[in-house]
Amino acid sequence: MELNGELIKKNINIGNIWGETGHKSQAKQVSKTRLRQLGLSKDGLTFVETLKDLRKMPPNIVIATATTAVHFVQNWSKKQFLKKNNKYVMGLGVFQQLQYDFNSNKKLLKPSTMKFNKFYNPYRGQDLTDSTLLIFRTGGIGDLLFIKPNLDYLKEKYPTCKIKFACGPQYQPMVETWSCIDELLDLPFALKHLIECDYHALFEGVIERCKESYVKNSYNLFSEWMGLDLPDKKLVPTQESKPELVENCKEVLKGWGIEKGDFILAQLRASSPIRTPNHQFWLTLFNKLIDKGYNIILTDNPRQTESVDDFIKLVDKPDKIFNFCQHSKSLDYSIALTSLAGMTLCTDSAFSHIAASLDIPAFGIFGPFPGFVRLKTYPKADWVDAERSCAPCFLHGQDPCPQSGRDGYSPCYDNIDHDEVVEKIEKLLNKERG
Repeated sequence: MELNGELIKKNINIGNIWGETGHKSQAKQVSKTRLRQLGLSKDGLTFVETLKDLRKMPPNIVIATATTAVHFVQNWSKKQFLKKNNKYVMGLGVFQQLQYDFNSNKKLLKPSTMKFNKFYNPYRGQDLTDSTLLIFRTGGIGDLLFIKPNLDYLKEKYPTCKIKFACGPQYQPMVETWSCIDELLDLPFALKHLIECDYHALFEGVIERCKESYVKNSYNLFSEWMGLDLPDKKLVPTQESKPELVENCKEVLKGWGIEKGDFILAQLRASSPIRTPNHQFWLTLFNKLIDKGYNIILTDNPRQTESVDDFIKLVDKPDKIFNFCQHSKSLDYSIALTSLAGMTLCTDSAFSHIAASLDIPAFGIFGPFPGFVRLKTYPKADWVDAERSCAPCFLHGQDPCPQSGRDGYSPCYDNIDHDEVVEKIEKLLNKERG
């Protein structure tokens, strides 16, 4: 599609594409010749045992030149623009998604002669006095919050340092409130930012391609990767919700007849299908919680409003479960609602991390990986793990579970005891209420 000479690439889903399934499929798709052109190698696509091993691998980060002016929308968020002949830094998976537009039959990106490793100076705990540090991570809510405690520590220790932070625009409503960030950038970002900074911290492969992620909490891994290795008590992120959005959420709750703290906030799906239970799992759990007298509020982005409405119709007492999707115009709305919740309940862990950052109790339901690798550092959190011969499998990426049936949902969640979940939720809530 072309408008005034500028190519338009429609929405692309840029997530954390490097999982165990992800990097294997990437290896098959990218030829050795193309990897050399990008300054990469097949070695950078392999799975490693330790962070020490990962440090020996060249990061799968690409510098690409835009062959034409183009704009695109990432994850249904704001428009992003690439200027013709300008150079941009991005992950290999992003380059593969953006390099060609099949509608116009035109190439949008080409490998730059300037290679990432020429400029990459990894941060490993060096003195940051009067220095600039560039942080970037292609990943979701949890991935970004894993980084934050380290940045708070660095800002306190080196008050004259400058921190630039690049992430997907859909997460920027959250990150823009962090006082430890001096400049917020889109991913991909212009090469000049890489050149201007003294040190760089990227986290490609720390979870997805390193076996230590099987036995260590992600906060510990990210801190160790940065050469800081902070203690657990320092590895709980903090952030504040936006006051005007909190008031907006209070008005919505008032219309439903719900008070602050008098509801459990839940999300039906994770960012990946492999970490998402089927609807019957949720129906059974919500019916049990509602019978115990709890109100349930479901949140997601506005595009999920209709599907969540359809789900609510299946609940035994639909007047006790509410759909916030249409009100959640961006991530910061759900953050504001989380600050008013009695607890969050979710598969995967995105809203668990948000809850912990707001000092709200969080309960997680885990299948492909165990809960301790995400929630161990949180004082107000608990979880259940699926019990199945193939779990935990530690699979990442956007592919469905290999063991799933026609519905595509991960069957490991079918083995979770709903009564155990309810018992643990009540225990955590009672502990919070004293």
